[in-house]
Amino acid sequence: MNSLTVKLKKALADHKMVVPGDCVLVGVSGGPDSVALLHALSEVKDELKIELVIGHLNHNARGEESDRDAEFVKGLGDSLQVKTLIEKVDVMAHQVTNKASFQETARYLRQEFFLKSMRQVGASKIALGHTLDDQAETVLMNFLRGSGLKGMGGMSPVRLPYIRPLFYCSRSEVIDFLNDRNISYRVDSSNEKVDYLRNRIRLELIPLLQEKYNPRIKENLFEASGIFRGDNDYLRTLEKHEFERIVLNFDKDETLSMDIERFVELPLALKRRLIRRGIESVKGDLRKISFFHIQETLRLFDKNEKGKRIDLPDDLQILCRGDSVEFKRIQEPSSGILTDKDRGTSNWMRPLRIPGETPVEKAGLTLKTEIIDSAETKLSGDQANQAFLDFDKTGRDIMIRFFQAGDRLQPLGMQGTKKLKSLFIDEKVPQEARSTVPILTTEDNDIIWVYGTRIAHAYRVTPGTNRVLFIKGLS
Repeated sequence: MNSLTVKLKKALADHKMVVPGDCVLVGVSGGPDSVALLHALSEVKDELKIELVIGHLNHNARGEESDRDAEFVKGLGDSLQVKTLIEKVDVMAHQVTNKASFQETARYLRQEFFLKSMRQVGASKIALGHTLDDQAETVLMNFLRGSGLKGMGGMSPVRLPYIRPLFYCSRSEVIDFLNDRNISYRVDSSNEKVDYLRNRIRLELIPLLQEKYNPRIKENLFEASGIFRGDNDYLRTLEKHEFERIVLNFDKDETLSMDIERFVELPLALKRRLIRRGIESVKGDLRKISFFHIQETLRLFDKNEKGKRIDLPDDLQILCRGDSVEFKRIQEPSSGILTDKDRGTSNWMRPLRIPGETPVEKAGLTLKTEIIDSAETKLSGDQANQAFLDFDKTGRDIMIRFFQAGDRLQPLGMQGTKKLKSLFIDEKVPQEARSTVPILTTEDNDIIWVYGTRIAHAYRVTPGTNRVLFIKGLS
């Protein structure tokens, strides 16, 4: 029996992924990992007494190549006599509507498709082809982004209804499995592009770490992720207990109050987790919530300043009432960290075309972009309508939006962050014009450039920059 099949069966048994009688929806993109997963499950399905169904979502991101992937998956299902569900969506169109990055939008649509398909065929599990290599990449990516314990734990082998039977298998074992059986698969051309952080980690960083520092870096990261997940699970149990103890009242989707006296007695690690849990309970998720937001909320408990309040993204307000701290969703942005009337909060968002031109009607201009060699860069401090940025740091998924509550950035040359309101004042941007100033952000909502004022320090061009993203505003 091939090592991949052995490890797959071990993962299924260790984590009790399936039981006899399960119908498992297998997510198949056509790539090597998902094709190997499907074939390996097909080999053991009779032994495990499970039924398989294939699910494939055509993202329509690579035109004819995406269509050929879908045709390949259909043929795969026919050859294995496995029922196949295929759906086609326009991710880019949904991206604009949902005001999110391409990757985030694609992930959401994929989950929606899987859940719908699962209900359609009566499946109880959704099997995904993530491998040991994917886990190592995820842990390293989360580390570079400054994630905490949960992020360092990476993906879980089981998070129902999702299961990851290839969790113990390396990518090289996947390829060996396919080659040994002469099984064909599709190659996604976008996986070779270094525009995305995960691809750069896979293609550049991990090979460097393997060659120069530790040939077993992937295995070590995988093992470390298990330790982090175990620790996180334990802390989550403590967090749940303390949350029930310190929450005074909780009207779902409205208001949650925490007792300050009980809160201040807790260790810092639990305090941060409880704040995150409080925000998520009222807001519904933790999108756009940064470490800075957690720290600002923490100060409301430490200082115990009655009446002090802060505003977080998506109209969430946190207020100190003296003996308690209140988390509340508000209908309209209100005062707090940003107290002036020039908030200009807007939900408008649009992806920046790179290279190309993107109209920003509200600002009365068009943003033109091109990628140039660092040697061609001519920095000009008096050109407020243009910016030179390190393209390998910004990535291709850049969004254009306008001012939002809680906006901060680290302006070029500064060590700390600055409120955007303060930046507008310092740069003498008229109050009536502040709501029409384009703001460029990463897919994680990290500000890159406030048009006409300053770029963020982290995305500046340095002597080590290879590719420069040049952006210019055209009236």
